[in-house]
Amino acid sequence: MRSLSFGRAPYRFMAIQLLLLCGLLVFYRFCLPHLMRNSAEQTAAARERKINTLFLSWVVEDATREVAVPLGGEIVKRHPWKLRVTLSPQEAETDLGIPTTSTTDFRGGQHLTWLGTGHKLTASFNAGRLYSLTWEDRATGHGEMVYESPTSWRPF
Repeated sequence: MRSLSFGRAPYRFMAIQLLLLCGLLVFYRFCLPHLMRNSAEQTAAARERKINTLFLSWVVEDATREVAVPLGGEIVKRHPWKLRVTLSPQEAETDLGIPTTSTTDFRGGQHLTWLGTGHKLTASFNAGRLYSLTWEDRATGHGEMVYESPTSWRPF
């Protein structure tokens, strides 16, 4: 008859538990941060595409006017932009998602900012109506500020 021996069973059980614990530590220490970093990069790239697309869909070039703009040490004539749509803050958040920053000025105007990988978009609302849109290149700090009226447009 065969006798039951439990001499090595506790060591096997502890070795299996130790291997599972090491596997979980490796996953949480190395794999999970890598996956989260990739997800954050994809989200930022998607937001950057939305910022570029929506800026161009929210503004229109006014071909009837020309504005003198300093560009590369020279004065260049360019057509100003004006807002094509007058959105509410809720519609802007629906299109772009939750803003990165949100501030309110002393008169109750809202200023919402969305950051992408290369650009920053700031939408200013007065009484729930879009009146100004600023699109800025984050690398250079230059951009365009577009208002309801094309006479207020100016690059910076």
